[in-house]
Formats: sequence, structure tokens, C-alpha cells
Amino acid sequence: MLSNTKFIFAPILFLLISGVFFKVNAQSILDNEISVHADKKPLGSILDLMEEKGNFRFAYYSKLVVKDSVVSIHADKYTIKGVLDQLLSNKYEYKESPGFIIVRYAPLELALELEKNNSTSDGQQIVSGYIIDTQTNNRIENVSVLEKNVLQSTLTNKDGAFELRLKNAPQTIELTAVKENYKTVTMLFLSEIKIQMGNRKSTSDYIDGDFSAIERSGIGRFFISSKQKIQSLNLGGFISKVPVQASLIPSISTRGMMNTQIVNNFSLNVLGGYNAGVRGLEMAGLYNINRMNVEALQMAGIFNTVGGSVNGLQLAGIYNNVFGNLNGLQISGIHNSVKGSQIGLQMSGIYNNVYKDSKGLQIAGIHNTVNGSQNGLQLSGIYNIGKDTVRGAQITGLFNYAKELHGVQFGLVNITDSESGYSFGLLNFKKGGYKKISITSNEISDINLSIKTGDHKMYTILMAGASEQKEEEKMFSFGIGVGKSIPLGKRFTYNPEFSSQYLYLGNWDRYNSLSKFDSAFSFQLFKGLAISAGPSFNLYWSEKKDKNGSVNTSTFVQDRTKRYNIINNNSKDIIGWIGWSFGITLF
Repeated sequence: MLSNTKFIFAPILFLLISGVFFKVNAQSILDNEISVHADKKPLGSILDLMEEKGNFRFAYYSKLVVKDSVVSIHADKYTIKGVLDQLLSNKYEYKESPGFIIVRYAPLELALELEKNNSTSDGQQIVSGYIIDTQTNNRIENVSVLEKNVLQSTLTNKDGAFELRLKNAPQTIELTAVKENYKTVTMLFLSEIKIQMGNRKSTSDYIDGDFSAIERSGIGRFFISSKQKIQSLNLGGFISKVPVQASLIPSISTRGMMNTQIVNNFSLNVLGGYNAGVRGLEMAGLYNINRMNVEALQMAGIFNTVGGSVNGLQLAGIYNNVFGNLNGLQISGIHNSVKGSQIGLQMSGIYNNVYKDSKGLQIAGIHNTVNGSQNGLQLSGIYNIGKDTVRGAQITGLFNYAKELHGVQFGLVNITDSESGYSFGLLNFKKGGYKKISITSNEISDINLSIKTGDHKMYTILMAGASEQKEEEKMFSFGIGVGKSIPLGKRFTYNPEFSSQYLYLGNWDRYNSLSKFDSAFSFQLFKGLAISAGPSFNLYWSEKKDKNGSVNTSTFVQDRTKRYNIINNNSKDIIGWIGWSFGITLF
């Protein structure tokens, strides 16, 4: 049977196998001899055997090659092409790339009929004709007709006719007709003398990959014409490289419809452009669209979208989108998106998104999301999401989530589905973590309520308390803290906690602060309920005058312990004492 990796690889090459042009190896794989013997075996297992014997790989669209069909074959020293013709009943076309035989479903055949080949006064060569289906003799619409040497092409109209005006035409003109599900046909001619008709390999370059996703996207459907989509589907992996191209919009370009098959060193798009790829610099007033890869620098006033990968820098006023991987930088005013993996930096005004793994830095005004693993830093104004393993840091103003945390989180609310890592915030929720509510009384507050979340290594505390000495003298406290749970036995734990609290003593204009270190011991009565008690160490700081210069006449809270003046001057008092607390803990 065919390996799983092959069927993952096959859809990636779907458009490539529709291509026409492939580099010629020193020795054709298809012409090599092989011996294969099998009786009533699955087709997939026979293809696996051929791969092993011939030291190559097959690539094909798995839905069109029925790997589970049962076949028999006995071939001694047949060419590989001859064996494939027997196995696949001549319904397929075979192309070669280094180390691969690409199998393309092509049960139908074309014929290219030449009508006119004239030269004009300005040196152009006009070539016209039509394409027919050899079985039905009907003329066929939307067939790509290409002259690869001058990189010009066209599509046949509804009557199957075409016309090409070739500038700087070579002495030998080579026309190739390509359409999905049809075998490729090539015609060579010199002036008006026909030289050859049939299949022919070419030395043109090709690029591996299915880059049709860019045309199926919302941006592709809106900005790319149907003729350009048909052209890229027919020509598949045929790719040429040129130094420069310019366009007004995708359909008005110095390369015509061939811009979908051309990689440029420099691409200038006045409003917008659609190219195969860029190896250098691309600039646009509004937008850039690339079927394949971008290397170096891409800039646009509104958006850049790339069907392959980006190695370099993308700059856009609003939006950058990469269907493959990013190795470099994305900077935009609103949004950056990478559907593959990211290595480098994403920076946007609103949000960043990586569909697979991220190694590097995400900075966003609102939020960052990584669907795979994250190794680096997420920094945002509102929230960060790591849907797999997070190694590094998540820092936000509000909310962090990590499925598996092996780093640190800083935010008001932090959530992780793992027990590992460290979370710093007002509320921290972890799998198997520490989630408690404590109700206590101490030497200055009649009642205190604390919410403790995190894990046993470290948890955070939100607390509030109240006390009343007289009807007109009330005290309220609010604060935050951190603590640690240290087991001392099956039911005993030691919980050292440090907190900082603001004390309201009747006037918000006067600052009263309490720093407290609690050293409580807990005993679990039964699941969900424990009692606690222990000493505390306290430092109280109060201002003698408020911001208006009025003397602080507030009466201090309960006087239940001996206090020690540490600092006493005209501006402030700092008092210390040893206190106590006791209470119950729930959950």
C-alpha cells in the first residue's frame, strides 16, 4: 500500500501535475528498465515496489489513482513508462522532476491546428489557430496556448480559436496546448514550415506545490479574474523568472496573463498585482497577490497576500496574509496571519494569528493567537491565546490562555490546562491547581474574605476585610498577595503568604497601607473544609496629612496587639507589630 506521506504530498502537487514543463534529468527515469511481477495485488503495493526498485517516488492526486484496485502484471525488463501504461490503461500522462514521477490523469487528447503564421511590419509574429478534442472533433474553450520562449500565452475562446502576437519571436516557435484532463500537446515550427507535433519535454523551471488556495480565498475570488484562474490551473507548475514586471491591476500587466507563472526580481504594481512570486522587491499602491513564495521585501498600501511562504519582510497598511510559512517579519496596521508556521516577528495594531507553530515574537494592540506550539513571547493589550504548548511568556493587560504551559503568564486572568509553568495575575486557573476561599479574622479585621488561585508552587490572593470599633468608626481593607502551599503531612499544610492592603479609615484622600506576612498552618477536617491559624508580621504606613494639608485624625483600627513605632515624623508614621489570624478554608 502507498505510504501516508504520499497522500499528504499528493494534494500539494495537484496543480504541479497539471503542468507542462519539467527539467530534463541526465537520464530519464521513465526510460529506465524494471521487472515487476504481481498477481491480484493492490495497485498501491505495486507502485510501492516500483519505487523501491527504481529508487524514485510517485506523486499524484490520490483521488484519481485508485490505490486499492486489484491488478496483475508480469513484466520483464520493461521501461517504467511501459509498466505504468499497462497498470493505468493509458489514461494517464507522466512527467518527471528530480527523484519523482508525477502521474497526471489525462484520459482525453488534444490536437493543435495552425491556421496562420505571419510577420507584421513592426516585427511581431502573429500565430493563430484552434484546438480540438481528437475523440469528438469539437473545438475546446479555455485551453491555455503558450509560447514559453517569449513567455506569452492566451486562452482559446468559445469557438476554440486562439491568436498570439509574439514580440521578439525566436527562430523556432514552440506552441504548447494544455488543459485539465487532457494530454499535453506541443508543436514546433520555423516560419511557416511545420517541424514536429507531439509531446515534448522542456527545460523550463517548475515549483512544487498546490498554490490554488490563493485563488479560492475571498481575496482571490474578488481580485483575480476567471481567465487568470483557468490559466494558472492549466499551466500548473510551469514557472519562469524575469527581472522586472509592472502592472496597473492584475489583468493589465507587462506580462499579460503570464504574470501568474512568473517570479520577478522587482515587481511594481501601481494599484495591485498578481504574480507567481517575488525574489527581491515588490511594491504596490494598494495590494500585492502572489501564488507562490516571496523572498526579501514586499510592501503595499492596503494588503499583501501570499499563497506560498515568505522569507523576509512584509509591510502593509492594513493586512498581511501568508498561506505557507513565515521566516522573517510581518508588520501591519490591523492584522497579520500565517497559515503555516512562523519564525520571527509579527507586529500589528489589532491582532496576529499563526495557524501552526510560532517561534519568535507577537506584538498586537488587542490579541495574539497561536494554534500550534509557541516558543517565544506574546505581548498584547487585551488577550493572548496559545492552543498548544507555550514555552516562553504571555504578557497582556487582561487575559492569557495556554493549553500546556512551560513558561510564564502575566495578566489579570490566566488560564492553563496544565499543572506546569507559572502564572502571575489576580486570578490564575490551572489544571489540578490551587482554588480556595478563606474566611478569617485577625487582630485588625473582624472578618476577611480571600480568593486564592494558582497552584501549590505559587498562588495569588484577592482579599477584602472589614472591622467596626464604634458605629461611626469603620475600617475596610482591599488588597492582593501571593502564597505557597507546603504539605507537612496527609492533612497538615503550611501556607506562608505575603500581601499588601489599602485601609479605608473614613477618608479616601489619606493613604493608609498595610504590608502583612501571614504564617498560617492548616488542618483538613475533611475534603473541602480546613481550619487554619498562625502568627503574622505587619508593617503599617499612614500619612499624617492628606493632599490638602489637613491633619489625619482617623482613629486606627482595633488595638489588640502591642505596636512598635518604626518611623514617626511630620509626614508619616510606620508602625510594626506581631499579629495573628484564624479561620476556615473551603474547597
